[in-house]
Amino acid sequence: MLRQAFPSYGPDWDAAIEEGVDVSLLEENLRLTPTERIEQLQRMTELYEALRPKGVPDDATDS
Repeated sequence: MLRQAFPSYGPDWDAAIEEGVDVSLLEENLRLTPTERIEQLQRMTELYEALRPKGVPDDATDS
């Protein structure tokens, strides 16, 4: 069913769809220019930094 919603880019792509990979996000990102991808990454990094608790080391893990 999902296979019909997306074009084929080869057997690996088709297999990913059959396994349930959401290729719509891949397609959306591949439509962006390299500059737009960098800008998107910068926005996500800024959001991550804004939401990250202060004073927690980068390598802290949930124990």
